[in-house]
Amino acid sequence: MTTMKKPDIGTKMYFVCEHLYCIPNHAGPVKEYCVCEAEVVGFFTGGYTEVQLVGDDPNGHRTPYYFKLSEIGERVFYAPEEAAGYAQTLTVRYERIWGWLGAPDIPMRRPWENLLKSRKEGTT
Repeated sequence: MTTMKKPDIGTKMYFVCEHLYCIPNHAGPVKEYCVCEAEVVGFFTGGYTEVQLVGDDPNGHRTPYYFKLSEIGERVFYAPEEAAGYAQTLTVRYERIWGWLGAPDIPMRRPWENLLKSRKEGTT
């Protein structure tokens, strides 16, 4: 088993959050995936090491987040473009499973699309 290097305190990291929002005259909330930014504030070591992050949730509230150190590169990333790729994967999976719901639930909003476009423009 390889040991992953801990990010430095103050490092900005990016991850995907589920966000529920309301549409007027719609019976229930609708889900979307958002890329959120947070800063490393510490670590917790028990049976495994957790990275402690603090950042704004999709509604703008300061929120603590915890990820296993082993999830860096899988669920939490150093670049927003990588997190947007993960959000795209989650969105496609959700739409495939719940596609029968139809509008306005499907297709989902894609607030992370601009991050993917900037990544493509940077590589071409």
